[in-house]
Amino acid sequence: MNRILTLIVVALIACGCNKLPHITFNGKAPGLTNAVFLVTDAAGNSIMGDNITAGTFKKDTVLENTGYGSISINRNGAEDTNEFEVYLEAGEYTIEVDTAHLERYPKITSASQIQKELSAYHTLQDDVSFRAELLVKQLQDQIKNFKAYLGGNIAYANLQTRLTMATAKVGQVKLQAFKEFTDQYPNSIIAARAMEELDYTSNPAAYSAIYKKLSAAAKNTDEGKRVGEKLSKLMKVLPGANAPTITGTTPDGHTFDPSKLDKKVYVVDFWKAGNQVSRINHQDMLKGIINNVNTKNVGFISVSLDNKRDWWTKAIADDHLTWPQYSDLKGNESANATNWVITTIPTFYLVDTQWRIIQRDVQFPNLERTINEYLKKQASNSKNFSL
Repeated sequence: MNRILTLIVVALIACGCNKLPHITFNGKAPGLTNAVFLVTDAAGNSIMGDNITAGTFKKDTVLENTGYGSISINRNGAEDTNEFEVYLEAGEYTIEVDTAHLERYPKITSASQIQKELSAYHTLQDDVSFRAELLVKQLQDQIKNFKAYLGGNIAYANLQTRLTMATAKVGQVKLQAFKEFTDQYPNSIIAARAMEELDYTSNPAAYSAIYKKLSAAAKNTDEGKRVGEKLSKLMKVLPGANAPTITGTTPDGHTFDPSKLDKKVYVVDFWKAGNQVSRINHQDMLKGIINNVNTKNVGFISVSLDNKRDWWTKAIADDHLTWPQYSDLKGNESANATNWVITTIPTFYLVDTQWRIIQRDVQFPNLERTINEYLKKQASNSKNFSL
């Protein structure tokens, strides 16, 4: 009798296991050996993996949680990590790998509608941005291998300028690819998630126009709500808009008064005492930009996002900063960070004497050139007007 009960229990357990949701990955990677295939969930937990030894791999497991995750396919010992976003649902996935370009999104076939959208989006992005991203990586490697950065080094400055232009190009092609994707999938549920991963802060007007056309479902995702809120703030700091006020005071207690501005253009510098790049930039400003521009026309204003007064004031003294310094000492919670949409330190804005935004998020290597171009344009406009 006990034997019969045991068999019944075993059969029930086996039956229950078979009913659990399974996910299967069948991989094709012609010519790829000595590599590893890994699947992780949204929390970064590994749920399956396999060695690739003969150009193929197959793995099956119980899927406990449906949702976004990632797969990675990497040669053993390789420095680069090739990781790709996937949507994990019960069922079978076929993965076809371009072994000559493991960095490109593989062809993934699945019954999951969300995965179909992910595949379409990432493949489109790969197709349009591959060359542009390759140039960025090459320039980054050249800068990384540069022996030393000395203020005024022309070769280094040229590399930085080329990198800035190449990075901007990547942003442009990714924007175009995203627009093409949303045109093809107007009801896409992943669109807001995809937008959040893009550099939409560099061109808020263009991305805002696309965002408005997204489906209600996409806008109501967590990503959609975050992107929508941030775009709303960014639209208030576009070139030509009135610049936000500066909260806080100078170390000796003076508040900011835009009515006292008397320069044609101002650099507004957001920084922190503990940020090394900020401190280096300040020294380069003292040794370079401030000496190279006409300070009768150009002013500098620094806004610290520090929360400790002694750190802030000591950095000002130690670095011999001579231009106006403001802070409300609320750190990242500062109204200055919120109103100016500061997400990285340092960040530079250019504003005019009427306290209107000329340009936001100017890269430091391009700061002097951008100032001079603006002044030259203003002089030309003034000359034409007088004629």
